[in-house]
Amino acid sequence: MSAFRMERIAAEAGVSLGLMSHYFTDKNELLTEVYQAALYEDVNRKLAELANKEVTRSPTERLCRIIDAIIDPEYLKPTNLTMWLALWSEIVVNPDLRRAHRALYRSYLQSLAELIGTVAKERRRAVNAVEIARNLQALIDGLFLERALDRRAVDHADLRRASYEFLELHLGALTSGV
Repeated sequence: MSAFRMERIAAEAGVSLGLMSHYFTDKNELLTEVYQAALYEDVNRKLAELANKEVTRSPTERLCRIIDAIIDPEYLKPTNLTMWLALWSEIVVNPDLRRAHRALYRSYLQSLAELIGTVAKERRRAVNAVEIARNLQALIDGLFLERALDRRAVDHADLRRASYEFLELHLGALTSGV
């Protein structure tokens, strides 16, 4: 994070510091935009695309497709880990970034929880969908971290299997092909 300076970013982007200041009032605003783009826009875009394209599919099929999008190896690639860890460590000490994280994370989890709740209701299961969504994401984050640190410790198939097994404990068998 010490290298995240407006001057350096402007120089690397080939723009003037004045232009950067026109779009971002300070480093925290730029950092928040980077965080949102890096961690949430891609996943939220995938979720929105799936929601729009998958209206005719069952909630269970949509949930499986969303889980596959969340754990897509292109999204969960080791090169993203360095950026994520830097941003996550900054959240602890940066109130602006912490506020942005709370809003983005809650919105993301709420979308996932709504779909989990729909599947549970369809199957007549009483569950805490918000808790399931949060714990599923924590499982994915933890296994992804371990995978990024040692690719032999956890492979993509392990990550996918663990995600589906966790959901199936609460929702019953999913039509995932797992």
